[in-house]
Amino acid sequence: MTPEATRPSAGQARRPSTLPKRVAAPSGSLYRMIWRWHFYAGILVAPTLLVVTITGALYIFRSEIENLAHADLRFVAPAGERAGAQAQVDAAVEAFPGRPPASIELPADPGRSSVVRLGEGRGALAVHVDPFRARPLGAIDPDRPGWTEAFFTTVLKIHRELLAGWPGRLVVELTVGWTILLLATGLYLWWPRRGGGPAGVWWARFRAKPYTVLRDLHTVLGFYLLAPVAVIAVSGLFYCLVWGEAFHRATRGRPEASGGGTPSTSAAVRGDPDPTPMPALSLDRIEALARARYPDRNLFITLPEPGSRTFSLSAGNDYDNSYGPFVSARFELDRRDGRMVSHSTLAEDERYWWHGWAYPLHVGSVLGPTTKVIWLVACLVLAAMPVTGLWMWWIRRPAGRAGFPRRPDRPVPRGLVAAIAALSLLLPVVGASILLILTGEAIVGVVRRALARQSPAPA
Repeated sequence: MTPEATRPSAGQARRPSTLPKRVAAPSGSLYRMIWRWHFYAGILVAPTLLVVTITGALYIFRSEIENLAHADLRFVAPAGERAGAQAQVDAAVEAFPGRPPASIELPADPGRSSVVRLGEGRGALAVHVDPFRARPLGAIDPDRPGWTEAFFTTVLKIHRELLAGWPGRLVVELTVGWTILLLATGLYLWWPRRGGGPAGVWWARFRAKPYTVLRDLHTVLGFYLLAPVAVIAVSGLFYCLVWGEAFHRATRGRPEASGGGTPSTSAAVRGDPDPTPMPALSLDRIEALARARYPDRNLFITLPEPGSRTFSLSAGNDYDNSYGPFVSARFELDRRDGRMVSHSTLAEDERYWWHGWAYPLHVGSVLGPTTKVIWLVACLVLAAMPVTGLWMWWIRRPAGRAGFPRRPDRPVPRGLVAAIAALSLLLPVVGASILLILTGEAIVGVVRRALARQSPAPA
């Protein structure tokens, strides 16, 4: 063909090509091995990952939704000085007689109501009281919860255990572990290589064919949200059944958790009833002493039994809406003189010292609304990943065949074997599943070879 034949005719504008350049995927055996594991890991966790991410996304804004649903109970208009804790307890008891007062929660935020709990245990009635007017605003009965309480209780139960008890918790832990493996293999598959441009790596090619658009959305969004998804997954391990218990056993006895707070006195001094009469400080005085020590934290005061020598208290920041870690301290004050009897912080707790950082990192409250929105987007994108992955496989599968990736002929590199072994040690549930998969694959291979030997040779 001559140059004249390819030159545009007069009046015909020369248009730059808008078609994306296709860069062939690397053909190395390592790339195919990792892509194969990525594919099968996605199929393995797709159903559960969809459930866990959707329920997690719903739970992120639980406190905001409950605040909207119960705004008349939770929020007040500040006016003058706050009433004492005793006056608020008395107002709650008068409004809802028949149940003994058990505790009172006094928020640091002047725009929030106090909560007096009447009755014991999980069946206690939560009475919201205006702290400035000592006026009950209403109550939430756990035996007849509102739609928000019932909804989020169910959402959390699905998120943690799929409504299946400890077997469900194992399945969720398996999903979390394989998700971490998906992130690692996905990062390797995304990694820019020679011969490829920025399109499809740093941004999606929306004018390309459907498969290319799906592939770009899958990889590009996955890369940009890799960090928050990794934080969500790793922090979720602390609440898993096997990994959480193993982590507790591995860190038991660390110096920071061996009783760094004020040592507790004997049980007789701390809380057992004293048969001899004694003068006791009022609840308002105990509140003042605790507030002087923790002016910017929410106070939770457990009302003592008659004759008990101590008040049990805790002080912490807002559990769901604080910036940074959740901090909490538990302490006891002597009823006679307000002396500190014992004191410990969450960071000193032998079992749950990690909770102060793990929870806000997991639910996205660590930097307030900003990270909550990012975490919400990350959950939704993570939920879409199995969908786009399976969609791509469906589009590209050969006619009449499943199109699953075959096992490479070359042996697995030692580095990859070492990485899988290390991952199996760090994530024991994933390690057990990998062992089962490899065992099943070996059995299938033996059966196939046996059948091939028994089949008659072609004439």
